[in-house]
Amino acid sequence: MPASSETYDKLAYPIGQITCEAGRCSGTRCKLDGSLPSDWQRHQTPSFFSALQETLNGSMNERSFLSGLSLNTVARKRNLVSDLAEAISREIAEGRLQAGDRLPTEAELASAAGVSRTVVREAVAALKAAKLVQTRQGAGAFVLPPPPKSDFFASLSNGEVDDILAMLELRLAVEVEAASLAAVRRTEEEMAALDRALENITKGEDYGIAADLEFHRILAGATKNPYFARFLDFLGEFAVPRRPGASNPVGEDQRQRDYLGVIEREHRAIRDAIAMGDSNLAAAMMRAHLANSRNRYSARILQAAAKPASKAVKVRSAAKA
Repeated sequence: MPASSETYDKLAYPIGQITCEAGRCSGTRCKLDGSLPSDWQRHQTPSFFSALQETLNGSMNERSFLSGLSLNTVARKRNLVSDLAEAISREIAEGRLQAGDRLPTEAELASAAGVSRTVVREAVAALKAAKLVQTRQGAGAFVLPPPPKSDFFASLSNGEVDDILAMLELRLAVEVEAASLAAVRRTEEEMAALDRALENITKGEDYGIAADLEFHRILAGATKNPYFARFLDFLGEFAVPRRPGASNPVGEDQRQRDYLGVIEREHRAIRDAIAMGDSNLAAAMMRAHLANSRNRYSARILQAAAKPASKAVKVRSAAKA
């Protein structure tokens, strides 16, 4: 049943003077017909959060967090719990909420996001399950420090072939979807950053490893899902293993230059698909790149292992002669 303007007066404008996002009403009177809560949520604009910020009695971190959190977008999505949890986790991942900071109260979050307290409680429970926050009886929810790397990742050696190949397989399972999401969510600033990383892949004296990793980190950030970036940060140096057989500076080995040229072209294909906004193509290019990386690494490891064996055969042959 359509809600009356009186209902909107009470719910849509609890604080301050706000201009309706739909452009059909202003002040504290709503002329937008429709049913709650979806129509109410269209009123949530930056001015709403600015007005809300002025009424809060919490810490400065809490106040700036609430005013900067784009929950007006979150509120329009289907799964309010997961989207609210994702929005808060993004604030944590990007450093706007740091370890030890107290989250705004349940009432403040509910008001800022335009959701019920039940949604807030479930979102905080999800963050708690993810070990991003902890709750203290009577005190609220507090941001936890980043968890240490698990024994599994800590035990990996960058020189262990099986571990490196397994890591590339894991990246295949995660980064293909990341590329697909980045194609439809990236910004122009992120495209410019991808281009800079792409240019540096063939220029770095570390065989392009730092620029390669930076490219994938920027792409992960472009998904707007902080867990993709956290995944790469979690892997750290294992995300892009040292090039097999890399020992000479770039420029002294034509084969190495050719190798980096292939790497650059594969990354450029991913970049171009993302620039076009083609999620299917971006996913396909990422899958091809990571599968090729796995195959190249396997082949070069086998070549490196074969060289000592061939030398040993020659030595034995010479001894017999």
